[in-house]
Amino acid sequence: HMLVVERGGEARLTRYWDALPPPASEDRRSDEEHRAEILRLLRESIRKRMMSDVPFGVFLSGGVDSSANVALMSELSGQAVRTFTVGFRDHEELNELESARSVAQRFKTDHHEVLIGEGEMESFLPELVFHQDEPIADPVCVPLYYVSKLARDTGTVVVQVGEGADEIFSGYDKYVRYLKIQERFWRHAERVPLGARRAASAIARPLMERATKQRTAIELVRRLGADESLFWGSAIVFDETLKPRVLSKELRARLIGLSSYDVVREIQERVATERPASDFLARLTYVELKLRLPELLLMRVDKITMATSVEARVPFLDHHLVEYALSLSRALKVEGRSGKHVLKRALEGVLPRDLLYRPKRGFGAPIRGWLRGGAGSRLIDEHLLSDSPLRRRGFFDYSTVARFADEHRRESRDWSFHLWALLNFSLWYERWIR
Repeated sequence: HMLVVERGGEARLTRYWDALPPPASEDRRSDEEHRAEILRLLRESIRKRMMSDVPFGVFLSGGVDSSANVALMSELSGQAVRTFTVGFRDHEELNELESARSVAQRFKTDHHEVLIGEGEMESFLPELVFHQDEPIADPVCVPLYYVSKLARDTGTVVVQVGEGADEIFSGYDKYVRYLKIQERFWRHAERVPLGARRAASAIARPLMERATKQRTAIELVRRLGADESLFWGSAIVFDETLKPRVLSKELRARLIGLSSYDVVREIQERVATERPASDFLARLTYVELKLRLPELLLMRVDKITMATSVEARVPFLDHHLVEYALSLSRALKVEGRSGKHVLKRALEGVLPRDLLYRPKRGFGAPIRGWLRGGAGSRLIDEHLLSDSPLRRRGFFDYSTVARFADEHRRESRDWSFHLWALLNFSLWYERWIR
């Protein structure tokens, strides 16, 4: 957007660019031409983001996106690229250290690693709440901080990161799952009269609550009966079926009629109006580019890297590359049960095939295990279940929260992200509101 303030004080806000899919057109380019153009645009984007008068490097997870950054930076640089990787000493099953080391060795980088555990999470949490400013509640912020600190401690001030690649090339498994649901079931079910859908949803949901622990399935049955869209975003912790369980009776009464769908619907209506010919995958991508990417992923990487005075740059979000990626068909991005195929094929001459086509793991944090350990349980007891300042406001039903904590500790259910979100909110309230 551009904000123009006139001499007399009048303000005018103008949107000059938006990540809408392009208007439908006949694409005569071959797959090979698409791959060549993607590689050219990515190489040029990385080249532009290497312009710096301070030392720069790459956060290397060992996956496709960060490895592509390393490979192309090595090709463009006259010196060894600095690479930085974080691992977990108490949850080695989540580590991709060997993959990162393999990439570092292949491209002869100046490689650095740091290992963290539950203790680092506990000690950093007060600073995390301060640096986030708002309760983002993404556990990835913890390893992200320590790998950023590692970079800064070596004198590296600028790093390139892989954010955006999975959004514009449909790399997340969740995108493919929602795409399959849409194509095989949802688009047909939406044609059923709304009254019948509402009746079926009302009957099915109580039965599913008793019979299954699959929260997503229960929520989707509710959406279908409420005549709401299938996809709201891929980073939802508390959906509309779970919110009433965790909110207090008083707060539910105050919020009656309000739903997160109000935000999602506004975005979906814009893309439907501006690009009526766009398909489900294009509209899903637009929702992610308007919500999850700026409000979570880019928010976290900017705030947490800057907490250590490191600047993160995002070559996959160069607007030329974004526009090109959004013009690609569903068939180029998704094949079978996985996505991002056109990007992987574009990188076949740059990265080894075993790296490109192995199952996606993603960059995460062992929050499930941490919240079952001594430090995690102590944090929940002291800042969530005790007589905390937030608890006195009466926002939540703490008997439900206590049940979540108990089930999580006994390993009968995984409530890790829900508990982490509530814990972050409570700590944020103590630090910034109280």
